[in-house]
Amino acid sequence: MNKRPRIKIRPTALDYTIEVFAVLSVLAVIILYAIYWTKAPEIVPIHYNIYGEADGWGSKTESLSLPITAVFFYIGLTILNKYPHIFNFPTTVTEQNAFSLYKIATRMMRWLKLLLCLLFAYMIWHELRIIITNQESKLDGSWLFIAVMLFILIFSIVKMIKKPKNYII
Repeated sequence: MNKRPRIKIRPTALDYTIEVFAVLSVLAVIILYAIYWTKAPEIVPIHYNIYGEADGWGSKTESLSLPITAVFFYIGLTILNKYPHIFNFPTTVTEQNAFSLYKIATRMMRWLKLLLCLLFAYMIWHELRIIITNQESKLDGSWLFIAVMLFILIFSIVKMIKKPKNYII
């Protein structure tokens, strides 16, 4: 593998906005768990089938796996995004195209991080709503949220892989 140039990519206003929303979603998850932890029963649903119905039960401590995973993904993707020269690119990275490739890759990583954080926040909110209200889980619009998230992800990928004006091969 050739030595790739290490170029510092300065975040734009859009990048900072994406980061703020990702942080807010992770903080919301932590705050929601902190608020509802004492209200949760000792045995809670920890797994759901494709229809959104609880089919696995465990202690409320086991339900902490979702927020811990969300925080882990946020921290891991934030650290990874600081080193775009280690990403896998479909073309050879040179001095001429490194800036463009790294800019696209870091922006895409930010979008991915935001979408993952929002998805975890939604799953956790849904789980806490079921635990606290002690009601049966229904899909009740979950498909719409997932469809919108998939649309945003696909739109972002298409937008990022379009050949930018300053892209040099």
